[in-house]
Amino acid sequence: MNILIPVNDEKNLCSMESNSSWVVVLVEDGKIVNMVFYTSREDIKEFTDFVVVISQDEFISDFFLEGIGILIAPMQRTIEDIIEAYMFRELHEASL
Repeated sequence: MNILIPVNDEKNLCSMESNSSWVVVLVEDGKIVNMVFYTSREDIKEFTDFVVVISQDEFISDFFLEGIGILIAPMQRTIEDIIEAYMFRELHEASL
């Protein structure tokens, strides 16, 4: 499963407006297998199952149109915390 996360220079979750890069995290059997960082979303060629955003107020309609699941991390900021919260179903689903 591939999870897309907008991150800042410290590699923490941030808004899509202020992100410096994107990370695609490959998760298998509840563990992070691989992380690939991209400077632009257009450079990402992997299929994305979910995108994690910081707030429902983000511009998320493009993800809906692409059929990508959208999850909101209310408190988690590090990549590891986000993946752990995903595994324990602590992230909220976004809706339009």
